[in-house]
Amino acid sequence: MQLENWLGLGSIAFFVLFVLVVSSLYIFMFDDPNTSDLPINPDNFANPKLLQFISITIAPGGILAAVTFILSKYYGSKRIGTMLLVDGVVLLAGMAFCQTLIEKIDDAYMTDTVMIIPPLFMVLSIPVMYFGIRLMKVRKARPKKEYF
Repeated sequence: MQLENWLGLGSIAFFVLFVLVVSSLYIFMFDDPNTSDLPINPDNFANPKLLQFISITIAPGGILAAVTFILSKYYGSKRIGTMLLVDGVVLLAGMAFCQTLIEKIDDAYMTDTVMIIPPLFMVLSIPVMYFGIRLMKVRKARPKKEYF
């Protein structure tokens, strides 16, 4: 396989990983922090974790998706376009799921970052899907025939 295909698969893995870690963090925050055995300061718990998850998962995944698009934008590829489309769909569906979990989170954990992450990444999934669809529609340029 070409380099673009491997980068596309890596970006899918990072996007799935981001959705999984954010949803697991939101599910963890259902319980009241006083009843858990972990020494957690609820005022300073969610924001650093979410920023850490963004920098470890979705930032490299976005870079891989962008490099994949740049490497194949001139000749186009249905396979790579489909991979970018899957990236966007995974991110949109996962963040929509996380948005449904926000109402169940304990009030002690509620911060602006917890509330803004799902809508922000739902909006950011739209350009990823657009570029995937755009890449699927690009056709190879036919070489000009020179008769003289």
